[in-house]
Amino acid sequence: MDLPPLTMELLSQLVASNAPPSQLYEALSRYELQACLLSTGGDSTLLSLFYSSFFLVHLLTDQVSEGRALTKRIPEALLHQDPSLQNCLTLLRAVWQTQHGQVYQILRGLPWPDVLQPLVRRYESFYQDKTLIAVSRSYEAIRLATAATHLGLDEQLAEKEDPNIISNFTKCGWTWDPESKLLYPKPIVVSPAEPQSSDGIRKAMAMLGTHAV
Repeated sequence: MDLPPLTMELLSQLVASNAPPSQLYEALSRYELQACLLSTGGDSTLLSLFYSSFFLVHLLTDQVSEGRALTKRIPEALLHQDPSLQNCLTLLRAVWQTQHGQVYQILRGLPWPDVLQPLVRRYESFYQDKTLIAVSRSYEAIRLATAATHLGLDEQLAEKEDPNIISNFTKCGWTWDPESKLLYPKPIVVSPAEPQSSDGIRKAMAMLGTHAV
């Protein structure tokens, strides 16, 4: 069955949908050939939205290496001139280099188009969840400010031992020692039957209800 034409309306509906990330990835994968054909004289705004969306969905499905490969397939002129795709490249570098603070700054501070905001917000939640799990398994003890930076919480409030910041971690079963001023993480176990998703971990832990910037 032939695919309907790639249009701004179709992409906007996909991006705004609550479809699982894997379904979004499959849907956008089917349109890459059309986007490639449109790249010679096509609508640059449409191409920007497609490639930016497809890149964010790569990250949302934890395919960072594949997302890096996608940037090599984007028309070079578009990649280096379009603001949204430049944001994607900046985000890719920060994710690749595990610069947690920069990832949150890029997602929250750079001027992403309104149509991409649903994917940007979904990836922010996914990245927090993934990082939370990694920190819980990697550290026996961690400074509150360091943990806050990893999770995109306010580092200055963490330095002041803000109770709200502390409670974000103790709600997950972590222990706060006011004498050593250290958090002691409790490893988070994810069931193989319920793989990590942008909202699956959040339902289980109700961890980061407030984003501090």
